[in-house]
Amino acid sequence: MSNSRKHGGPPVAFLLAQVGFSSSRQFARALEPLKLAPCDAGILRQLGHLPGISQQELAHRLEMHASRLVAVIDALEKRGLVVREVNSRDRRQYSLRLTEAGQQTLAEIGQIAQRLNRAVCDGLSEEESSQLAALLEKLAGLHGLKPEIHPGYRDMSKPRAEIKSK
Repeated sequence: MSNSRKHGGPPVAFLLAQVGFSSSRQFARALEPLKLAPCDAGILRQLGHLPGISQQELAHRLEMHASRLVAVIDALEKRGLVVREVNSRDRRQYSLRLTEAGQQTLAEIGQIAQRLNRAVCDGLSEEESSQLAALLEKLAGLHGLKPEIHPGYRDMSKPRAEIKSK
């Protein structure tokens, strides 16, 4: 019974999709007061962990087309959350970093994410939550997913029609 479930309930893939969809929707709604989308939050998080990363490096890390990332960074810069600086190693590139407002926004995003995590795991013991996280992390690794990088960034490189046709 390696791929089937003993209790005869819904398949694991369906349950993961169901919980993932619900969590994604809740996260998006929680970000609305900040006027951010989940992809913006993820980019701010990356910049918080990797200050000074170039636009090209960030696009590569996210597996996102560089020109699409430019538009997202433009919007975040216009809001005063991100600043572009000339890269000291290569003057043809820009380094990205969070502004003070960007750091404050990232802290708010972190609080939102913690509340969501508690809500999603409500009803599980601390041990069960830890076990679930470890199992999901193992599955993510087995499926070639990068830690801390949402695979949805890949789709941001594609035209909307191509995404819908999948």
